[in-house]
Amino acid sequence: MLLLGLGLLLHRLIIRRLARLQASADQLAAGNYEARASSSGSDEICQLAGSFDRMAEAVQARDQQLVRLSHYDPLTGLPNRMLLEDRLDLALALSLRQSTHGALLLVNIDRFKMLNDARGHSLGDALLIAVGGRLFGLLRDGDTLARLGADEFAILLQGLHGHRETASNGALAVAQKVHADLRLPFILSGKEEITLTASIGVTLCPDGGNDSAREVLRRANTALHRAKEAGGHQTAFFETGMGEAAEQRFHVERELRKAIAAGELRLYLQPQVDDRGRRVGAEALVRWQHPERGLLPPGAFIGIAEESSLIIDVGGWVLAQACQLMARETMAGRPLRISVNISPRQFRQEDFVPWVKEVLAASGADPTHLTLEVTEGLVIDNVSDVVAKMSELTALGIHFSIDDFGTGYSSLAYLKRLPIDELKIDKTFIQDAPNDPGDAAVVETILSVARHMHLKVVAEGVETEEQARYLRQLANITYQGYLFGRPDAAETWLERWRAVDAH
Repeated sequence: MLLLGLGLLLHRLIIRRLARLQASADQLAAGNYEARASSSGSDEICQLAGSFDRMAEAVQARDQQLVRLSHYDPLTGLPNRMLLEDRLDLALALSLRQSTHGALLLVNIDRFKMLNDARGHSLGDALLIAVGGRLFGLLRDGDTLARLGADEFAILLQGLHGHRETASNGALAVAQKVHADLRLPFILSGKEEITLTASIGVTLCPDGGNDSAREVLRRANTALHRAKEAGGHQTAFFETGMGEAAEQRFHVERELRKAIAAGELRLYLQPQVDDRGRRVGAEALVRWQHPERGLLPPGAFIGIAEESSLIIDVGGWVLAQACQLMARETMAGRPLRISVNISPRQFRQEDFVPWVKEVLAASGADPTHLTLEVTEGLVIDNVSDVVAKMSELTALGIHFSIDDFGTGYSSLAYLKRLPIDELKIDKTFIQDAPNDPGDAAVVETILSVARHMHLKVVAEGVETEEQARYLRQLANITYQGYLFGRPDAAETWLERWRAVDAH
């Protein structure tokens, strides 16, 4: 009987310990990663409980790691978009209870992608970490700094003020500090110093109505877009009406995407003539034959295309059409030189050079009849890359022109490294040059630079005889403008100039 009693007691103890182990396993399965089955002793059940606890600790550590990865940026360790939205919702609720305002600032590093591509991703990553550290130093207790993307940070300010104007001024003061701090040199890779600028979009939160985190982010993003449109290194505060303007841009972008596929773009040409009015070439331009709004000029859609990848498609279409036209005219015994604008976004594509070669090969156009126009801004972004691409294309016989020369910041040190053939004087200097000493000085300086560098010159926007006479007195150049011919549909333009050539 004694042995039977001891057996029953041991059975109950074992069952009870196994039940505790089962309960711990059930808690772990239910998501309670702190559940443990610790048991003193050294028998098999204690060893099993110890193994269970070690497994539970590993599961808990892995879960904590997953939570961190889902809420924090792995590079900078800052909160990510998901965590920012959570904190925004909490901040909105707190502001409503306390009758105060908060603010959200979206900070986008200007031209970071170009710097990253030019200097390497390791330096880019180091720079982002340094930017995060510097911005974090501007925060007060309770504020949040998050990283939303490759070059975009967000600053959530809480408890600014109950009065809207005072809160707005507080947010703008922080934006000014951001601009100032980013302009201080970042010292990376030993002695290398890099200074940055940023575009900043600001909105209050809450700002009337039933705000949500996503609505606040949308407003801040709209304001950021406006700051970028202003050229960067700017702060834009969200204003009523910005949302409608942004929606209109998105609408045009959607329509333009369809227009490219539907064949609604039209090639236009504007003549370039010598000082005797003889045609020496043409510039290729684009119009949009909208099914409802009629023929749209470039100003109605090119800016929107530039902001998106659509400019690559639009620019590609123009180059292909121009090359096909040149090839056709050459085969007919009427060689035609055409200049085509290349957007910075197009030029920076890794496959830009092989793409141009492919277009030329497919069309059969003579490369020596093609001039590619690029802007000054492109030149200073990454000189080595620009020179390499230009050199490869000039080896084929393609010519390069700096468009709107005088409006950017390029220097002679940059220019002399470029394999260019031509400078185009911007029309803003031409318009008043005959009567404005300042514009005249700019025009004459450009002509002097071109003469010393053995470059051709095209004067854009020549609209009056007075402007033409003034320019003829200075140099032998090429003219483009309404005085010598307005842009016209390519086929109509060709017919007109064939008639002129026949006489």
